[in-house]
Amino acid sequence: MYQKQKKAEINIPASVTAEIVGCSESLVKQVRTGDRNASKGAGAKVAVVDDLLTTGTNALIQHIKEVVKLG
Repeated sequence: MYQKQKKAEINIPASVTAEIVGCSESLVKQVRTGDRNASKGAGAKVAVVDDLLTTGTNALIQHIKEVVKLG
């Protein structure tokens, strides 16, 4: 049977976010799960970087799709 494919979800590794922010992977994971405040300090940096990485990656994927259509 034909099954609809789910839209691929982009998962940025915690290690990538941690390296950019300059914090531990543990802090990144805590912010993502809501165990750590994401409104100030390093938690806020993690939240912003995660959002930028996800937005940028999605934009890159869309651009690649357009380029492939042209080819």
